[in-house]
Amino acid sequence: MNKKTLAYIGIFIVMAGDAVRNTVSWAGWGAICAVMAGFMITWLVRNKPVTTIKQVPWPLAALLGLMLLSSIWSNYQVITFGVFFIQLIQTFFAIFLAAAFSWRDLLTLFSNVIRVILGASILFELYAAVIVRGPVDAVFKLYEGRFPPSRDFYWCRGNLFNGGRIQGILGNSNILAYVAMLGIILFFVELTLRESNRWVSFASLATAIAALADAWSMTVNFALIAVAIAAVVSIAAEGQDKETRHRYYRTAWWTIGGAALIVLAFRAQIFGLLGKSPDISGRTKIWKLVLGLIDQRPLQGWGWTSYWIPFLKPYNGLVKMHGVTYLQAHNAFLDVWLQLGVLGLGLFIGLIVYTFVPLWRLAVRHTSPLYLWPILVFVGLIVQNLTESRFLIEIGWVLLVLFAVKVRDPEDSLEPRVDDLKRARLLFGGLRRSQSLPRKDR
Repeated sequence: MNKKTLAYIGIFIVMAGDAVRNTVSWAGWGAICAVMAGFMITWLVRNKPVTTIKQVPWPLAALLGLMLLSSIWSNYQVITFGVFFIQLIQTFFAIFLAAAFSWRDLLTLFSNVIRVILGASILFELYAAVIVRGPVDAVFKLYEGRFPPSRDFYWCRGNLFNGGRIQGILGNSNILAYVAMLGIILFFVELTLRESNRWVSFASLATAIAALADAWSMTVNFALIAVAIAAVVSIAAEGQDKETRHRYYRTAWWTIGGAALIVLAFRAQIFGLLGKSPDISGRTKIWKLVLGLIDQRPLQGWGWTSYWIPFLKPYNGLVKMHGVTYLQAHNAFLDVWLQLGVLGLGLFIGLIVYTFVPLWRLAVRHTSPLYLWPILVFVGLIVQNLTESRFLIEIGWVLLVLFAVKVRDPEDSLEPRVDDLKRARLLFGGLRRSQSLPRKDR
């Protein structure tokens, strides 16, 4: 299997895992993952990307080490040991992507996979609404009996034309909105680069916006606002002196802080207008329960599981709402603290800071719009993970590791700079082709 095929299949699996599991079962999904892992490890062994492996930052290596070490004091030792190796495989996949592809290639890979997911999701919703005219069950159901205990167990609820939230092939409105957010960022950058046919990028962007509107996730909407602010500030700061750049940064932080305080103070009214409850769909209840568990083991944590495994204590029956058992803290930072203790939380925050700073510098200092997409995606992920724990599994973890490693590529591996700034081309030249020429993969 060539590296591009391996990358496409792998990205689809980590981005649309529920679609695969609903179609071929958990066992089938596990078998596919095992085969793909074999191909990926074979590529790494044959190509020996020593330079890329050396770019793994120490907070990431320490965090992985702590995950393994936590199996010693874990409340579920065997599970922690097994889950660590799953985490390791996801880490190796991110390293494979970093070693095998350039930033421009990665933009194309992720964009094409998201195009497929969003397009298939719209077709699936049309099938449910027009052909079935109702909800669609997964091929392999996660419940017994003829009817599910809750409508949330349906793969698709058939809401395309009735005003409800759609789920697409991902089976979850929040995850569909999450993927749509990534698509909006990537397709916009594609347009600035003319990386694909212009009409394809425009159609993809329109589809992503429509999917986001129909999936309607408040957490993703707030994340997109943060992405928009980051885009404006990073583009405006390019080419400015240090004092001006830092003035822009202070203004942005004050704006974000002030907006957050307003939302916190008037959350009942704001969320009410948006059709949401002031407790953010029950998340404050979940956070209180998680903080109670953290208080019992604040230093060492309960042991690594990434997402909670429902038959393990203390997660068994911990959070159940509307007939659905919740398997995450809905906050990546609380989840890491819960599982790996205060040291794990410190390493996780350190990894995010250690990744954010060079990504931001790359976006601001390089004149090609190509280098905007990593920082904009990363900002969106950070904000979204204040109310979700997607950073810890599948595409969230893969992107975190990919950015942490890839951003440390040597300067000469980047595309050449051009004389004019990004904002000059974007504001006065329109969305025209970047002057940067892509380099070959390392």
